[in-house]
Amino acid sequence: MPPQPLLDHIVLLVLHPTLDSLPARLTETFHLAPGGTHADGLTTNKLILLQDGVYLELIAFVDGIDPETRRSHRWGTRPENTVIDWALTLDSGKEFGAVQRRVEGRRPVTGIAYTDPVAGGRVREGDGVRLEWEISSAVVSAVDGDEGKVGVGRLPFWCLDTTPRAWRVPYEDEGEGLTRHPSGVTGVTGVTVVVPEGERERLSEVYTAVLGEEEGSGSEALWGVDVPSEEARGRRKVRLVGSENAEERGIRLALKGERAGSVELVPGLVVEIEE
Repeated sequence: MPPQPLLDHIVLLVLHPTLDSLPARLTETFHLAPGGTHADGLTTNKLILLQDGVYLELIAFVDGIDPETRRSHRWGTRPENTVIDWALTLDSGKEFGAVQRRVEGRRPVTGIAYTDPVAGGRVREGDGVRLEWEISSAVVSAVDGDEGKVGVGRLPFWCLDTTPRAWRVPYEDEGEGLTRHPSGVTGVTGVTVVVPEGERERLSEVYTAVLGEEEGSGSEALWGVDVPSEEARGRRKVRLVGSENAEERGIRLALKGERAGSVELVPGLVVEIEE
């Protein structure tokens, strides 16, 4: 049986003052778990842990870093107060080689591969525990010129734990304190990625290699992906939509909750909640 990817987390970039002093509208609707500073010293984060095991990562670049250093970072040119990226994981990082090979099998068509995992980590706030993982991102491996560049977030990256995931995402150990949110949000319904229409077919090949056969057709391709919590296992939707409108492109997040509505995660970023 091929490895089964799990939806791991969604990345929201915010200003450092926002992360340092969280807006009341956010703390009144979500409980936030302490994060920490990443190993490169460039970014710091806080987490919104959800009952299905997925989490929302609020991340900010630390104040005072060199602009060139920031621009060289994967997320250095992305706009604040937006969803900028998303990650998958596996029950065991040892399974990732099989994922790489499936994507490699479509490389003659896509020109895209996943890098070998690179070590990452951070020190957890409060107790100083060092968390370690490996990261893999999609890269262009065989195209002419610049036409085949993969924009950040158009394909998921991988976060593969080398220390226990429960250390990084302690939603099971914290009881209901951190995961029962005043907003009633319990998990993620799905992720929609809007890309240039000309890239949709090529990227669909990669999604199929990673997630299995697509369930949609036409202008909107659709796949299912599972979540980490055994109790909440059930397919979440990943949609890939092509658009000619540059302003529409990006990542849209839908949340699952006890009641339908909407919530402003950070200033200007409103997310729909589905029952």
